[in-house]
Amino acid sequence: MEDSVAIGFAKGLLPKRGRRRSRSLGRPGRSAVYHVVSRTCGQEFLLGVVEKERMRDLIGRVAAFCGVELLTYCILDNHFHLLVEVPGEVGELSDAELIRRAGYLYGGKVRPGQPLTLSMVKGALAEGGATRAYMRDLLLRRMGSLPMFVKVLKQRFSIGYNRLNERKGTLWEGPFRSVLVENSREALALVGAYIDLNAVRAGIVEDPKDYRFCGYGEAVGKGKLAEYALLVRLAGMAFGAELLGKGVNRADTHARLEAAGRLYRLLMFEEATDGSASEKGRVLGREAFWKVDAVGGGLSRGQLLRCRIRYMTEGAVIGSRAFVEDWFAGVRETFGPRQTGARPMRGGNFGELCSLRDLRDSLA
Repeated sequence: MEDSVAIGFAKGLLPKRGRRRSRSLGRPGRSAVYHVVSRTCGQEFLLGVVEKERMRDLIGRVAAFCGVELLTYCILDNHFHLLVEVPGEVGELSDAELIRRAGYLYGGKVRPGQPLTLSMVKGALAEGGATRAYMRDLLLRRMGSLPMFVKVLKQRFSIGYNRLNERKGTLWEGPFRSVLVENSREALALVGAYIDLNAVRAGIVEDPKDYRFCGYGEAVGKGKLAEYALLVRLAGMAFGAELLGKGVNRADTHARLEAAGRLYRLLMFEEATDGSASEKGRVLGREAFWKVDAVGGGLSRGQLLRCRIRYMTEGAVIGSRAFVEDWFAGVRETFGPRQTGARPMRGGNFGELCSLRDLRDSLA
């Protein structure tokens, strides 16, 4: 039943009366996967490139603080989608773990009037007694809960947005909507593809790999497709839980993850060519699907390279190891303690090509 609700929501097939309940919550004490949607007030186009960058960073930090696993996401001009797994219970966390998690939210620049800082967290926990108990309770109540995760995310983003834009008032329209998704390969793939295809349906791009503010596009662009959380989950479910365990042949693991990536890409294009998969707006033609199908859902080296370039900073160098090292030698003094210049290009069949930057960490 829960899976059918997720599919109906994702394809926009449920009648309005089937959507009245804005949040579907899992059973207490059990982890659960949710598709979360929240829109800006009045559905205004408030999220530009800078805001999307900040939102993407904040989603990751709040998820790390709350203990939520982010499987995929998509940020558009007036709303965002998340596919997240929320733990059933937080468990017993040590003071050291609480401090580590608090660092994701409170470890940055301290602003005037900020109610909580990392130094305050450390001081309260070190003091012991009632002060320690109060701080532990304050932090733990913000973890392991879908409503609290979304609340912290939206509140922190709103504060920063209003401050930078000299704006007051609410930024978000009403409560967020969520649908409980079965933790199965089929359901996760379907809802994940729906989320990653949002920019295609909106007519922004023709291929989800070209939209860097969704999970799939970010993973492709940064050369992290084999680390993309949703694909790792799908591959693990498809080939057994032991897939990513210790002692598993690394080459075999990589091959299976690549297979999962091709299947997921085919699924996205199949969904995008089916008019029933789109609530409104753009769908892809069958020709686009057959082009992807002809290469088994894979990406060519040229496609991967074009995506990768979007995430590199100016001055990056690409070529053989000798070429990159030769260039690096001429500007060695500008790179601090770094000893070598060449970094293997990741995320595709690039042979011996290297780059100056480790593209896993490159920013757009």
